[in-house]
Amino acid sequence: MKSSGESLLAALQLPTGLDDEELSRAISDLVSLAVTGVQSARVTLQELVDAIREYEGTEYLEPLTILPILLPCSSDHAQVLIRVCGLSSSAKEIMIVIQEGIEELQWYYHVDDGEAQEKPITAPVQRLIGLTVLCTTAIPRLKLGKRTPFQLAGPIVLDIHSLVPPAAQEATQHEGRLLLREVARLVIALQPWISASASQDDLGQMKKSLRDLLDTTVVACVSSIQASLSVREFERLFPRLIVKSALQKGWEDGQRVMTEIQDALTILGTLPEPPEPKSTSDLIYLAHAEPVVPLSLANLTQLHPLLVNSLQRNVATDETLFLLLRLLGPESSHSDATEIPPDIAESLCSVLSVLASTHLDPFMRHLNLRLLSMVLSKVHQAVRLDVLLKLTTDEELPQMRCAAVGLLKEATLSALSSPDRSTERNPFASSTLLRAFGPVLFRTSPPDFLILSHTREELERSVELLRINDCLSFYYVLLLRDRENTTGVRDPDNIVSVERSFLRPLQRFLDQWVGMQEEPLVSLLSLQVNLERVDAAVAVIKGNPKNDKNEGA
Repeated sequence: MKSSGESLLAALQLPTGLDDEELSRAISDLVSLAVTGVQSARVTLQELVDAIREYEGTEYLEPLTILPILLPCSSDHAQVLIRVCGLSSSAKEIMIVIQEGIEELQWYYHVDDGEAQEKPITAPVQRLIGLTVLCTTAIPRLKLGKRTPFQLAGPIVLDIHSLVPPAAQEATQHEGRLLLREVARLVIALQPWISASASQDDLGQMKKSLRDLLDTTVVACVSSIQASLSVREFERLFPRLIVKSALQKGWEDGQRVMTEIQDALTILGTLPEPPEPKSTSDLIYLAHAEPVVPLSLANLTQLHPLLVNSLQRNVATDETLFLLLRLLGPESSHSDATEIPPDIAESLCSVLSVLASTHLDPFMRHLNLRLLSMVLSKVHQAVRLDVLLKLTTDEELPQMRCAAVGLLKEATLSALSSPDRSTERNPFASSTLLRAFGPVLFRTSPPDFLILSHTREELERSVELLRINDCLSFYYVLLLRDRENTTGVRDPDNIVSVERSFLRPLQRFLDQWVGMQEEPLVSLLSLQVNLERVDAAVAVIKGNPKNDKNEGA
């Protein structure tokens, strides 16, 4: 029966009779060849790792030789070998590699000056991940001697802390998640080691350093988490609005990473006090908390500054939108709060309207528009009217001017169906509606849009045509639903005014364009259909104001 040494030699295709020193050098050479991927490599990294594990070959690993070769390697097998070496090789030698690796990265990132330093170094993010793995495996195995745990580990934790932000800026999603995971594991490994021998003062200092490292890493790498929190919550709340799921591929791994982060917080005993986060990192922890922290509309006042700041800075956007869905959704915990204060509502509407207009992802534009609708449904009606007036007239966000017409339709239909239609409580069910929005909805922008010369290509790209169509739809619904004429929409003077300023100029425009085109634009045909529908509704009202035949939303 072969000994483990003989079996190791055979597995690695090495000659028999090598002594320990020769075997160590041979393994180091094999690691170098496998990492560089040269054709002359006899074994792969996976075969190396398997053989070393199976035949107890860790004693032949030379950390000072192989770790500098492995650290920049992104292979999963390289990461396994780094961890194996960190757990089994001399802790002192591992610390030498860590110190040299940190100094090299500090030179590369030039931390002191806050500027990246040009230097021929490969895979800096991968190196930092590997160094963090080595800290996790080697530091708890060090003998303290006359040093305290804080004196030994504190400086290294601070060094890693300083390297995380610049490294995160160039990390891929996979690297960002790996860095988050390894920092969490470092915290989990160091905390019990420190607690076993540190004084209370040292323990407090070290806990703070580890928590700061965790916070910094979570914020720096938040764009790599991508656990689709907001998408999952939106699809759960509004299943009827979903045609195709917008979940990101691999979101589950992001969720698993944040579970490890929460484990690290639990080990530290520094879980944030929910639901009152004081920083962006607290906000991220709150969003990913398991079990889910109950939230109500009353919590919005405390969370509002962080939520708005995150959206404005485009940091932790997924987590922020998720929390807003939780706060504003139908399942938020019961509270006495029934309305959102005006200042909070206006700032939320301001930032959400920008996202609903400019976000590159159509689904996220839709999600932000729904959130905007949810905010407006929970404010005083006067505030709602003021916000909608701003949105329907915002020249800087033409897409929002279209979408705001739909939000106005929601407010109006809600008011018309409400048992309390007093002007003070429901301006959307009173003459205030047309006084405020008539000049906005029943005029084109610019005013001479319908008589200007346009090319077919310009009309194909026109946002104004879409807005006009939305305005026609709103007018049609209002004519049919306001049977009691609480808004005055059926007043003869108002009907004539809308026809003169809006409907007839639009008809002349459509006659010109639809009639002269062999293949009219779909948007123009849609306008023609909506205009005919409005004309039919107006004709019914003119012929018999009390006749409700064919009327319905």
